[in-house]
Formats: sequence, structure tokens, C-alpha cells
Amino acid sequence: MQDQFFKQAKAQGYVARSAFKLLEIHRKYRIISPGANCLDLGCSPGAWLQVACQALGPRHQGGLVLGVDITGTAIPKRYCDDRVKVLQADARELNAQKLSGYCKGFHVVLSDMCHATMGSAAADAARSLELATCAATLAVGDVAQPPTSQGLLQAKGHLVVKLLQGAGTQEFTSDLKQHFRKVLHVFPEASRQESREIFIVGLGRTMPRLATHD
Repeated sequence: MQDQFFKQAKAQGYVARSAFKLLEIHRKYRIISPGANCLDLGCSPGAWLQVACQALGPRHQGGLVLGVDITGTAIPKRYCDDRVKVLQADARELNAQKLSGYCKGFHVVLSDMCHATMGSAAADAARSLELATCAATLAVGDVAQPPTSQGLLQAKGHLVVKLLQGAGTQEFTSDLKQHFRKVLHVFPEASRQESREIFIVGLGRTMPRLATHD
């Protein structure tokens, strides 16, 4: 069934209704600043690339949107410019070294990654948690450990990850609270009513304090 967000996406030139999920999150929390470097994991079909590039502001302000997807993804012509790049890769096999050629770090890490559902709520949630953990690990390192300087996300940077609610959701959220000034659960209006998806938003990455010597 085609709902209002599907129709709005088509009318406004977005390649998918998921654009409105990121638009809502960005309107509320201003996660993407003009000229920022933004990593978009699971970027196909490109709706979040469109939103992120718009948020960068005019081209002269600079910035980068690097989309990563396991499938080949065409960069949408509407809303995207030459600041948008796409890398075909498995996010689970990425690390800082493999992305170092694009920029020295990211101000925002986004993840809309999700496996095709299998019909088992528990199995689907577990697979979703695996991908969410992958995104968070790329951003800040091992989320279960105290903050370090590891990861691709710069200090004070922001993280947005999609997750199907289930066992492990609360523990994952608690782990992230070690690494961000504030961690929120967001349920965008554009998410389907029957969906168990939430978006976990980490605002303001905190970094370890350097030891001082008397």
C-alpha cells in the first residue's frame, strides 16, 4: 500500500520514503552541520545520501557524504552533487584504514543497515543488532568498553543507527551512553506503524580524558 510518505517522496524527488526518517531526526537534533563529513552505511537506494547532501549546505562550504553499501548504488541526481561518493563494500569488513583516503574522520555516522527479515522476531532483532553494533564499532570502537580515541567519529560527532527492537536493545543503548553526551530512542513518523524499528541517536561523542602528571 502506498502511504503518504511514499507519495511525498515521489513528489519531492526522493528515491525512497526513508528520506523522511532522516529529515525528521535532522530537524530535531541538527546532526549534520554545513561542511561536515558524513558516513552513510547501508546507503542504498540513496535517500539518506540526498538528505545528507542537502544538509551540507551550498557546495562552496565543502563537506563529504560517503555512502557504503554491499550492493552497487547509483548516486541520485536530485539533491546530490560531487560531494557525494559511494563505495561498494561490506560494512562489516571496513575499518579506519580502508576509509582513510576519503577524509581524516567523520562528524556524523549514519546507519540504515538492515537484513531482509526472516519472519522470526527474535532472529530478525539479533541480526539487526549485529549490524547496529558494526556501525557503532566503526564510529567509536568497542561500545562495551570505556571510551577510547578509536573509531571514525570525531569528538562531539553524532551517530544514528537503525535497530529492530528485541533482546539486547537496552544493553546496546546503555553501552552507547558511555560514548555520547546524550543517547535517544527516536520513532520517526515515516516508520511504518507495524514496524519494530527504532533509531538510536548518539549526540556529542565524548573522548577519554588525557591523564595528567604532577
